[in-house]
Amino acid sequence: MRPAMSDPIRELLADLPLANMVDRPVGMIALRRSEVPDAERASVDAWVEERGGRIVSDSVFKVHNGRSPEAGGGDAFYVLPPSAFKV
Repeated sequence: MRPAMSDPIRELLADLPLANMVDRPVGMIALRRSEVPDAERASVDAWVEERGGRIVSDSVFKVHNGRSPEAGGGDAFYVLPPSAFKV
């Protein structure tokens, strides 16, 4: 494995702003997937999953005082543990 300092995907994700995702899992970092260039998404998707993260779609709308509909149709986010960014 390459040294963490030369990991271009980690550097790309670390430069993205944190996303204000509704229902972000506690202790996880959320980044908006649309911020990653289209040509890089397949590689970034794999990198995220290899490090314990996942891609989560936010619902188009949320229901207050009740259950939100199943995710879908909204923005996609990378949800990662902070350890994915440790060097």
